[in-house]
Amino acid sequence: MNISVIGLGYVGFPLALQAASKGHNVVGVEKNLGIIYTVNKGETHLDEEFIHDLLSNTKIQAQDKVENSDAYIICVPTPVTKTKLPDLGLVKKATEEVAEIIQDNQLVVIESTIYPGVCEEIVKPILDKTGKKYLLAHCPERINPGDKKWNVGNIPRVVGGLDNESTEKAKRLYESIIDAEIVGVSQIKAAEATKILENTFRDVNIAFVNEMAQSFYRMGIDFAEVIKGSSTKPFGFMAHYPGVGVGGHCIAVDPYYMIEKGKASGFDHEFLTLARKINSNMPIYTVKLIQNELNELELPIKGTKIGIYGLSYKPDVADERESPSYNVIKRLRNRSADLVIYDPYMKNESDVEGLNEFFKEAECIVVCTAHSEIKNIDYDILKKNNVKLVVDGRNCLNKEEINKLGIRYVGVGRK
Repeated sequence: MNISVIGLGYVGFPLALQAASKGHNVVGVEKNLGIIYTVNKGETHLDEEFIHDLLSNTKIQAQDKVENSDAYIICVPTPVTKTKLPDLGLVKKATEEVAEIIQDNQLVVIESTIYPGVCEEIVKPILDKTGKKYLLAHCPERINPGDKKWNVGNIPRVVGGLDNESTEKAKRLYESIIDAEIVGVSQIKAAEATKILENTFRDVNIAFVNEMAQSFYRMGIDFAEVIKGSSTKPFGFMAHYPGVGVGGHCIAVDPYYMIEKGKASGFDHEFLTLARKINSNMPIYTVKLIQNELNELELPIKGTKIGIYGLSYKPDVADERESPSYNVIKRLRNRSADLVIYDPYMKNESDVEGLNEFFKEAECIVVCTAHSEIKNIDYDILKKNNVKLVVDGRNCLNKEEINKLGIRYVGVGRK
């Protein structure tokens, strides 16, 4: 098939390459001219092992305009505004561009994360104006940057169409692209709701453990040990972990889509709202933790060199979308903290060249991202460089080893 993938970011680019690797004629549509240039050179703007593997024998063409295709897959971002309202502007614009050229019996698939009702209430009216007999479906994106096992080529997918014909055509399309089960659902709204449920499930469970961690900390109970013990139960428990905050385009954003849709439908999502509040406040809690622990050492925030390790929202990738690290940095700077920032995957935004220089600069280390590099350090380096306090915002370091060196350690729910 001739396929146009609109949006060549974390979702669209690997999908486009995967489709091309299966023999489809794929054109990637992107407004960022730098990305277009990189893609057309046969290179990648995303440092993913899966993408590098595909690029070894697969290429796609990238351009800034949509061209006539058998199928149009829209993978543009769906952020929230500063007031946490859904911003569907890019989805609307992409749909309008497709509407200008769409022909009868062509398929439009929305992969962008949206709330239930967007396809019927926003996308459909735009396409209806064309007078064409189009097919419309939603296949919520599923991708986990940095995952060595799961990628766009092997993660099962869900599709739901405006009608049975749309569902079946979208299902056949994805079966020809992805080496995993493609599940069709009876309504397009059900497909839209699938992604929202997946991500709000994670958000509320992370909020739960974040709240429990704060409580156990006050009781002097090591929450990491509690989670490890609870995880021995072979049923009825799924481990989630507390931390400095929730990032990424999905968990930190999608619940707001459901909250606003609920309001529009006359329903108040109290649980989701509370979960968002707890998780959004974790950077505030982390800064308070830093201040309290420095006070115990009779050190002020102002005047103490504080090292922030990690800008990415998740380990071993350069992905800063909605990263809580920036909130921590902002709040520390508001208290006149003297900061040194380092992320091995984001050298351009780092203040130092490497880990050794980072430790030499800071008396207090704050771990915001659990990169493999920091998890595998020789703890003697902390002692050699006169580090006095480690604030482990991801509970990824060995508390006992650090304490043996006479260095104060505190984690989220651990001290």
